[in-house]
Amino acid sequence: MSAREEGGPTRRRGHRRERDAEERARRALGGGGLLLVAGLALVGVGPSDAGMGLTVLALLVLIYGIHSFGRLGAERDGRSEQARAPSR
Repeated sequence: MSAREEGGPTRRRGHRRERDAEERARRALGGGGLLLVAGLALVGVGPSDAGMGLTVLALLVLIYGIHSFGRLGAERDGRSEQARAPSR
């Protein structure tokens, strides 16, 4: 299939960037969640600076992941916001 048949090269690059951004956000959320569990486990075993630092780092990564998802925009399922609103 040529680039013309798939909507042109500009459209393909834009779609790939969106997909990459969503993948980065998902990785940040997954990694942040794992780091948070590890940090809380270290703190739960005993007071440790490593556990506290890891927990703070995990929270920052989670905040970044949530922010990144928010920056992606509205759901892209083919319907507009007006189409989802109930009719009167």
